[in-house]
Amino acid sequence: MGLRIAFLRPRLGIGGAERLMLDAAHELIGKGHDVAFHVPARRGGPEFDDIPAAMPFRRNGAWLPQHVGGRLHLPCAIARTLVAARALVSTRPAYDVVICDGVAHVLPWLKRRISARLLYFGHFRDVRLTQPLRESWYEWYRGPFDRWESRGLAVADRIVVNSRFTASLFRDAFPQLASAPLVVLHPGVTAPSRPIGRTEGQRYKSPAVADEAIVILAMGGFDTSKNLPLALHAFDAARGRVAPDVFARMRLVFAGRMDGRPDARQVREGLEQEATARQLPQQVIFIESPTVAEQAAWLDRALVVVYTPTAEHFGIVTLEAMAAGRPVIAVNHGGPLETVVVGRTGLLCEPTPDAFAAAIARFVNEPDLAPRMGAEGCAHVEERFSRQRFGDQLDAIVRQLAAGSSTDRASFVQPSSQVGRAERRAPVRSRMSSDGSSG
Repeated sequence: MGLRIAFLRPRLGIGGAERLMLDAAHELIGKGHDVAFHVPARRGGPEFDDIPAAMPFRRNGAWLPQHVGGRLHLPCAIARTLVAARALVSTRPAYDVVICDGVAHVLPWLKRRISARLLYFGHFRDVRLTQPLRESWYEWYRGPFDRWESRGLAVADRIVVNSRFTASLFRDAFPQLASAPLVVLHPGVTAPSRPIGRTEGQRYKSPAVADEAIVILAMGGFDTSKNLPLALHAFDAARGRVAPDVFARMRLVFAGRMDGRPDARQVREGLEQEATARQLPQQVIFIESPTVAEQAAWLDRALVVVYTPTAEHFGIVTLEAMAAGRPVIAVNHGGPLETVVVGRTGLLCEPTPDAFAAAIARFVNEPDLAPRMGAEGCAHVEERFSRQRFGDQLDAIVRQLAAGSSTDRASFVQPSSQVGRAERRAPVRSRMSSDGSSG
């Protein structure tokens, strides 16, 4: 018998966290559950194009701002989520499980008003090293919110995180979780559908690139946390590692979300200006907020995918690339340590232009390398990171949570491996912000 499950989150967009929550909803619907979203998002805003038409969306709280003059993101996120939570509480019939992500601050308020089990999903988009700020006014500003968030996590009936790396950061940021069982549930992906018009043996044709072009695909939102300039610097450095005529055919394609924030536009414009300064404007291409089909098409066209964040909590891009049969070049830190098998499905490098340039040149100069690693990556994702595997594990979690006692945390069976070596590698000074911003 299916459960009534609500998703509660501060916004709806086209980032990795939103992608994971929508995938979770798809899987739970497929398992026979009744699912609804309570999210303060206006209609017509940036959203993924595969949201089920029949899925109920309660958009209470959308009238509240997401920030004030580019600041106060966290207080605004809390206020918006509280308004959405009020509508959730009054919904009938009542929910069995509420899945909250991004803003744990609302959980104590919810706990006093509903009998549903509360599952908190931690998958922060970025990790901010804010220790220097905490020596000044920022400590005064952020301290109360940290304590509020800590109380919220304490009342959650279950805390699920998307990687062992994320688990290590939770334990560092919230010492009271040192002995609490954190469930590590890796996201899953499906192989992208074949682009429209493509038949066996044909490559995706884009007006932006010629058939003979060698596409290096940089995926990730136009966000400062994604470290996209590293891809541009590495591409420039690669010109000295390949033949001149080969480099002339190479194209660096940035494909990522553009959600309308001023800093996102600044990142894109900064990349354009730097490409011009390095005499690469004809070889650098920008694809803003590609649709699911467009992303699949560019993956089909790429030789290799580069992923540049330095402290990524998980990095769904690595899985999307491998599922499409494309090898990955990523930073040797954070989530990619748990997804990329070095030498088999891709390469992990220090976050320097020379290291990434050497990896790019290797794929360009060794024609058999990318197809071999791509095939192994596809098999690796199917075995370890499929959407079906993710859905089966999540279904087991919510069913056991709904059937069990909210205080019986220690008896919960974890569907994934215990937090191990990746936890011990975590930077001890890392801090996380609940809404994906520094406040």
